[in-house]
Amino acid sequence: MIRNYFKIAWRNLWKHKFYTLINVFGLSMGIACSIILFQFISYHLSFDAYHHNKKSLYKIVEQLHLEDGTTLYEKGAPMVLARAVKTALPQIKDAAILVQKRSFTISVPQSDRAGKKLFYEKETVGLTDKHWFNMLDYTWLAGSAETAFNDPDNAVITQKLALKYFGTDDAVGRVIRLDSKHNFKVTGVLADNVDNTDFKCDMFLSLTALKTLYPDVQKDFQESWYWEDSRNVIFLQLPPNLSPRKVEATITKLMDKEAAKSFKYFLQPINEVHFDGRYSGVIQKSLLTTLAIVGLLLIVIACVNFVNMATAQSFKRAKEIGTRKVLGSTPAAIFIQFITETALIVLAAGLIAVLSVWMFLPVLNSWLQTTLTFNFTQDKTLFVFVALSMLIITMAAGFYPALVLSRFKPVNALKNQVGGHSQAAGFSRKSLIVIQNVIAQVLIIGTIIITMQVRYLKTADLGFNKTGVVMLPLPDFDKSKTDFFRNQLLVNPAISAVSFCYRAPSSTADKGGSIKYEGRDWEKFVGRTLMGDAGYAKTFGLRIIAGRNIAEADSAKEYLVNEQLVKQLGIKDPQKIIGHQFTAGDLTDKPGTIVGVVKDFHAKSLYKAIEPSYISTFRTQYQYAGVRIELKNRSAALAQVQKVFQSVFPENVFEYRFLDEQINDFYQKEDLLNKLITSSAVIAIFISCLGLLGLISLLTMQRTKEIGIRKVLGASVTNITALLSADFIKLVVIAIVVALPIAWLTMSKYLQDFAYRIDIQWWIFVLAAALSVLIAFATVCYQSLKAAMANPVNSLRNE
Repeated sequence: MIRNYFKIAWRNLWKHKFYTLINVFGLSMGIACSIILFQFISYHLSFDAYHHNKKSLYKIVEQLHLEDGTTLYEKGAPMVLARAVKTALPQIKDAAILVQKRSFTISVPQSDRAGKKLFYEKETVGLTDKHWFNMLDYTWLAGSAETAFNDPDNAVITQKLALKYFGTDDAVGRVIRLDSKHNFKVTGVLADNVDNTDFKCDMFLSLTALKTLYPDVQKDFQESWYWEDSRNVIFLQLPPNLSPRKVEATITKLMDKEAAKSFKYFLQPINEVHFDGRYSGVIQKSLLTTLAIVGLLLIVIACVNFVNMATAQSFKRAKEIGTRKVLGSTPAAIFIQFITETALIVLAAGLIAVLSVWMFLPVLNSWLQTTLTFNFTQDKTLFVFVALSMLIITMAAGFYPALVLSRFKPVNALKNQVGGHSQAAGFSRKSLIVIQNVIAQVLIIGTIIITMQVRYLKTADLGFNKTGVVMLPLPDFDKSKTDFFRNQLLVNPAISAVSFCYRAPSSTADKGGSIKYEGRDWEKFVGRTLMGDAGYAKTFGLRIIAGRNIAEADSAKEYLVNEQLVKQLGIKDPQKIIGHQFTAGDLTDKPGTIVGVVKDFHAKSLYKAIEPSYISTFRTQYQYAGVRIELKNRSAALAQVQKVFQSVFPENVFEYRFLDEQINDFYQKEDLLNKLITSSAVIAIFISCLGLLGLISLLTMQRTKEIGIRKVLGASVTNITALLSADFIKLVVIAIVVALPIAWLTMSKYLQDFAYRIDIQWWIFVLAAALSVLIAFATVCYQSLKAAMANPVNSLRNE
């Protein structure tokens, strides 16, 4: 019996090849997209979910509450806190510190005495101890956490670095040299970092090496409650009977009363680190939810196509059903027959979808900058998802058509009198077409608005000139070296300016603190700190609107302040702030002098409003050189920069990056969302067009006799084309009316996350509506014209 069901189903599907292909391709695209989105969502949900202690691991984060009601969020915490809270609450199982994302030039002596190899490790070096490895899961290929960090000059590296430095993973006992100053002995080798972790370091130095690497500040760094650094990661492992709230209350008690008024520390579960945007989370869960809904909607659109065409085909199969019933077939048997046909279509669509994802995943990973995998043997969750999806799609797409068709009365079915069912099916079909086009329309509008917002983010005036600036990490800021380096660069006419600084005007750095103006008390708002030399304003194109530029000095402080800081101080005329004393708690408690005011600039991404900011010299904190070059002579200028760099710093590796590229990294999430939504919109439109093409073909066939009579009575091709297309265009217009408020509300909420955003213009909706109508008309027009131009004699004879 079952074999017979499949045999008949195959014959019917083969007989109606055109409609079968439309259903298969529509469903396969929906399933393929849902698989990709499922893998993307699963990938992000898996971040740091593999640690055996994950349910008891908490990261300490900080909030600074200002008197003006503003709250600042900091992902790091002072190192002293780990030791203090463990002492106060001895029941805490463990506490670990990772000082992460340090950068060094690494030199590796060669055994053949042929010199040494140089490497630059950018933000991949961390300092920690055995507690970190006791709490988080790593695979040790050589050495162990218990002994690897016994001495300050010990280092643990990943297999990738071992092969890179020594050509073998047998690296224990080998020596590496950091910044041509400090030797470290390799005491352990780890398996390479997994992709799904937010705590990636390829080299771990002993935490006690802080004394060696940073002798001037290491004491404050380790012992001061006020030494904040976003690169400090502190984890606590709590026992089941100790609540995070109790630990937070204990931390508050450990702080002095003044600090406790403003600083609050919270315990963040490790499974929230990846998603909490306040503390530099990579992606928000709301975005993953949105993508899950988009994937579901694509499946819904494909299922709508199937239901519509199955019910539209009912008149063609009425006699078949009637004959079956007369010969003794039951409604249940007919129901099973149609479900079997649906199952075959879904199976074919699923196989095509799986094959498509497998083939195109490397391209998608490159496009989306992800590391998604597709392997049923290793990923049981993926297999279950695909199997369940196909089962649910089979029932969702096949249940209603099978139910409608199995209920035809034999006599009416043999006479093709299925009007009652056709009317109900017709109304359902129209409703489903509207739903399908509402989804597509919302996605089209979303694509347009997100694309415009991303373009705005990347092209908005930031208040400085980001074009043509090369950022170089420098290993040494000795004045004689940097002066020589600058002078040698400026000899080249293709290089117009050079500045040594902590960071560019717009960066991810979060330096700042309390400020004091003249004889006033400490202000209630926080100022943002930028550190750069006298060439900072010229190199980055900052516009001085009052006073003069700062002079190069390491003792007497001079400050440039932005317009927002002047405004916050309650001063209307920027000229009136020049010459007044200014104290920045983040730099020094000694007052300096405000010598100039710069036009407001964006020190952060456009998610945030412009904050009060100030610029001053601070040579010991510089990390980068900004070099402005002419883009016309880009290659020659870069070659000159490299030549000078290697002559001044022969022991170090030349690395650079353009500032505009760094700033574009702020909007990786928007780029990703734009790509995913745009792709989904294109696929939704394509699936909808497939459905319209199949429906117009079926409905034209049903009205063959009517078309022939109209042509005989004098109807023109235009009249008939308009007649056949009008119903579909009306449904698309209804969908547009329904979709517009939904799209406006959704996109308005999306844009609220940005302090600076585009306005939603009326023409966006007109453009999206016009596109939808045009696409729908083009889809149905071909089939309508074909029917209208057919010979009426042939159509009437066939009827």
